[in-house]
Amino acid sequence: MAVNVVSSIPYRHQPDFRAYVAFRGTLFSATFLGSFLMYGICHWLWRKQISMPRVALVCVAASYPMGVPVAAVSFWSEIHLGGTMQPFSWGKVFAAAPGASFILIAWSALYFGIKHYFALEQKSRQLVASEMLATEAQSLAREMQLRALRYQLQPHFLFNTLNAISTLILDEQPRVAMEMITHLANLLRSTLDSPDRDYVSLADEIAVTEEYLAIEEVRFGSRLKVRLELDRDAMETQVPRLLLQPLVENAIRHGIAKRAKGGNIVLRAIARDSLLSVQIVNELPDITDSSPSNGSKAWGGLGLANVRKRMEQAFGSDGTLNTRKTPDGFFEATLSFPLAVPTNGDATMLRE
Repeated sequence: MAVNVVSSIPYRHQPDFRAYVAFRGTLFSATFLGSFLMYGICHWLWRKQISMPRVALVCVAASYPMGVPVAAVSFWSEIHLGGTMQPFSWGKVFAAAPGASFILIAWSALYFGIKHYFALEQKSRQLVASEMLATEAQSLAREMQLRALRYQLQPHFLFNTLNAISTLILDEQPRVAMEMITHLANLLRSTLDSPDRDYVSLADEIAVTEEYLAIEEVRFGSRLKVRLELDRDAMETQVPRLLLQPLVENAIRHGIAKRAKGGNIVLRAIARDSLLSVQIVNELPDITDSSPSNGSKAWGGLGLANVRKRMEQAFGSDGTLNTRKTPDGFFEATLSFPLAVPTNGDATMLRE
């Protein structure tokens, strides 16, 4: 609320300045109060150990009814405290309600992300304190670290997607927002199924990545072009869950999004000599000084660090993540690790 108010100070001489401050200030204040009620719902769901798909459904269903009174109070404040002459309209209230509901949904996602993180931390401490055999203890600790990294990634991606949906609603693009919500629901369904599975086949991982790309294609339209070059024999290889999504997200966020005309992303998977190589290639931004140098930590931040840790935990020194800027103006992120399933043949599957 403070950031919104302060950022609007340059426009304080505009005739609708008071109305804007009154509306936004009341919206954030009322949503903050509504978060206490949402906390009660989330706390009850957590104590009952409800499955995550049902948790998501309940939180989404509860957020909109709570968003309606928040929007109503905000419009009342705009009229009576902001001095606007517009009449009160329930149509505007229902149109503005999703904005408040998305804030509550994001708050719920943060709540369960923190809960899962601390639950996994507690389990990790219990494992360290136990008197298991050394080999079994190391194996279980590695599994918990992998799972903790995966749960760290899921709220991060979810917040970004919800922010994009909220932006579409504020830009009055409800059809595009609904299309993105549909893709998000499919993605959440695939990632929340069997939450204890830390490894999936490359085919399943590619399918989840395609759902994420479908969300981004809604945002970017014709500016984003995706090409998949997949070795058919590598599709049953077991890989850490949600391994590719952060790399694709980095390619879009730091590459395609910063190009005026958009660009291309190529996802390759090649099986050779008992090793699987997965490569994500994207065009660099138009501004050359924002292009990453080889191994730059700034290019990708949390996403690349997360993937490197997961590769180390899953494969040790046999798993690597290398990044580089190519001479022809592309950025490459290459994963390499042992095949879990024998391969035969050179059949390659191309999709665009």
